Amino acid sequence: MRQFSLFLKGTLILTIAGLLSRFLGFFYKIFLAQALGAEGMGIYQLIFPVFSVCHALTASGIETAISRFTAFHQKRDHSGFLYAGLFASLAASFAVSFLLWTQAPFIARYLLHETRCTPLLRILAAVVPLSCVHSCFAGSYLGRKKAGIPAAAQILEQSIRIGTVWLLCSIYMQQGRTVTPALAAFGMLAGELGSALFMLTFASGSWHDFFHINKYLSKCRTLLGMALPLTGSRLSLTLLQSTEAVLIPLNLRRSGLSVSDSLSMYGILTGMALSFLMFPNAVTSSISAMLLPVISEEQACGNRQSISAAIEYTIQFGLSIGILCMGIFLRYGGDLGTFFFHERLAGEFLTTLSWICPFLYLTGNLHSILHGLGNTSVTFFNQLSGILVRILFTIFLVPSYGIAGVLWGILASQLLLCILGIRAIAPYVTPSLGLDILVLKPLAALILSIGGISLLKHLFPVLNLGLQILNLTISICMVAAAYFILLILFGAWKLTGLQSKKTVL
Repeated sequence: MRQFSLFLKGTLILTIAGLLSRFLGFFYKIFLAQALGAEGMGIYQLIFPVFSVCHALTASGIETAISRFTAFHQKRDHSGFLYAGLFASLAASFAVSFLLWTQAPFIARYLLHETRCTPLLRILAAVVPLSCVHSCFAGSYLGRKKAGIPAAAQILEQSIRIGTVWLLCSIYMQQGRTVTPALAAFGMLAGELGSALFMLTFASGSWHDFFHINKYLSKCRTLLGMALPLTGSRLSLTLLQSTEAVLIPLNLRRSGLSVSDSLSMYGILTGMALSFLMFPNAVTSSISAMLLPVISEEQACGNRQSISAAIEYTIQFGLSIGILCMGIFLRYGGDLGTFFFHERLAGEFLTTLSWICPFLYLTGNLHSILHGLGNTSVTFFNQLSGILVRILFTIFLVPSYGIAGVLWGILASQLLLCILGIRAIAPYVTPSLGLDILVLKPLAALILSIGGISLLKHLFPVLNLGLQILNLTISICMVAAAYFILLILFGAWKLTGLQSKKTVL
């Protein structure tokens, strides 16, 4: 009961923070799209594969290891794992930052094929160590199921980033200077600095422990035993993802587009359509973050029944949210993309990619479960397979079919990832939910809710308000409300079922 309460509380905190952060980030992307233009957004988006490589190399695996070992050693001294991870992460980050600063022109010219990325990469070099501090402390707090501080840091980071970029853009516009993607990179730096300082204030009482090297250095070997394989696998995956990101604009040029048009289309896809698609993922990603320590702790206690219940609950929730979002983006995606970004293509991309929602929102949770069970090699193989599918689609289909080849690759890879993830967790689950509860009833609820609301608005024109944004908001809220009510009426969601899960967990 207590484990479920902590899990639910942590998930709720992270969900609220994630939704608020994504809400801010969503309108931030709209502001950036208008300030930088589609081509500027494309240039800005090109640096994120580089940042992902740096983060995978310096912090990603260590953060997960800190979270897992902190949860596993909950009743013993766990601060040593935080400081051991922080020491290793910062050492790696300083080396990576030095290389990124000195080799920025080479990376921009020969790897990203865009020399205008050079100043952005040098700003990114200062971001990497700050991101490591943020990640290590976040992993420690999540391992202790104290989600409030990471959630607050997430909101603070986003707020500072947005405020900094807005202020810089305002100054540049008043002075008649050109707004460049470098301003957005400065926003990243300011945001990570603010969140890192915020995290450090909560360590002030025990910060002197960091300098007692002998106290925590012995735990480095234990921590790195899990972190290094994770780092290696995530680095491999990130390098492939970075390759994919570079290949997309290059192959779009091969399809007949100019350099400017290919960057613009890449910016519309990654900076506009996908950012919209990932907005609801705040809910499922919050569950992912809290699942890892819960699964690790239950595994340490040998509670197979609790693990099975947690997995089933997560799958049901992920599919329910994913099916709802699929219907919303399929029905309203074109209008949403066109209204918010003033780009017809953003709406078309959003409608096409709506089919991946059930798989996209479920896959992250499945990988978190497998990490909590210690099956990191399985998630590595699954993710590797998904990336390779997207790269193959990019290489062989994009030159002939253009951006449609990229969209087909994303759809195929997410379907494959979901199938492989479900297959991997199957041995840990004692099925108690049927296909009707997981898929058929949510689909029926979706069709009835969208059809019913559309019919209702047709029969009662007074519901069609003049303002497009108000019209869209009311329609989506009505569809979502009808969907969840129908799920309860169909017996897909039962309060008694939830209570039984509380008892198990």
